[in-house]
Amino acid sequence: MHVNRAILAAAGTALAVALSAHPAMAAPPGSPGGGCLAPGEIGSYLSKEGSAKATFSAEFLGELRRAGVRFETLAPITLVDGGTAAWMPIGERYDNIETPSGRVCYPGGFRFVNDETGVTYEIDTFWVLFAAVGESKFFGTPAVNGQPRPGGELSMVNFSVPQALAPGNFVPHNGGVGPLKVILSMDRGWTADLNKELGTAFRPGTHWADLDIAWQGAPSRPVKSGGSLGMLGVKVMSDAIQGRSGGSGLPLPAPGGLF
Repeated sequence: MHVNRAILAAAGTALAVALSAHPAMAAPPGSPGGGCLAPGEIGSYLSKEGSAKATFSAEFLGELRRAGVRFETLAPITLVDGGTAAWMPIGERYDNIETPSGRVCYPGGFRFVNDETGVTYEIDTFWVLFAAVGESKFFGTPAVNGQPRPGGELSMVNFSVPQALAPGNFVPHNGGVGPLKVILSMDRGWTADLNKELGTAFRPGTHWADLDIAWQGAPSRPVKSGGSLGMLGVKVMSDAIQGRSGGSGLPLPAPGGLF
């Protein structure tokens, strides 16, 4: 595990150096939010394959029950563990890094249904920004009863790249490597939208879920360097995943293996 700590420390140092060289950079603007990949396409992504599992907080699930809201997933995301968690495949066949923003497109999503009011609230396809500084975010464009939200895209949840990369958290597991837990908190914009449409009473910052990610295998289309903060954040994640420190080329662990 000493090698893993060294890799993560070097990634943080590289990020600090990159940011000092670009002091005037701003976070990338919002993207139109199209589809991820056409069938059969290979995306520019962080790994060849892998998986992610979000275990939802008792606070989130409890408020849905109180408000009488059913919670479902949209393929390729599936509910597991009796509906308390969601599992999704990840990798270059599903996901794609948009340039120059550095936002990552993920297919699938979530459906909320209030049977009493008849409202259906869906997010199908979402985007993740691994911000090099500040809050990283999930973005989505909700549809209410089949109609896109008039206000367009909004921030769904927030997380921290340093928390994800912390020693002891970013480790080999599930045949790949990644964080055992990324803490996801509900954004102010999403809580307000859910409350308005579904009659929930979520508060900004509500603990949404803990995300376990295992990226596996070097991608066919390596991540390109770029000037935006989003691309710098992606590069830091890519270097940590590939096990590189300053170009030393340390390999990913074999399935089930350790550093």
